[in-house]
Amino acid sequence: MTTTKWILAGALVFAVAGASAQEPKQPKRAAAKTAGTGQMFCNPQGCRPVRPGCHIEQQVYMGMSGTMNVEVCK
Repeated sequence: MTTTKWILAGALVFAVAGASAQEPKQPKRAAAKTAGTGQMFCNPQGCRPVRPGCHIEQQVYMGMSGTMNVEVCK
């Protein structure tokens, strides 16, 4: 091999070794295990996902001019 090829081969070895030494492996995170319905429930306190085992129903209030969504759980 010529001198140039030896220099390139040596540089490649150091580049690969340096790259693997600089990048520490991150632990894999487990996927979130939520069995949500994909629905959101909002009230004056804010919004949040509907809890497992629950669903949203619309209730009409007599005497009031409107409806209100409520979260119903079994």
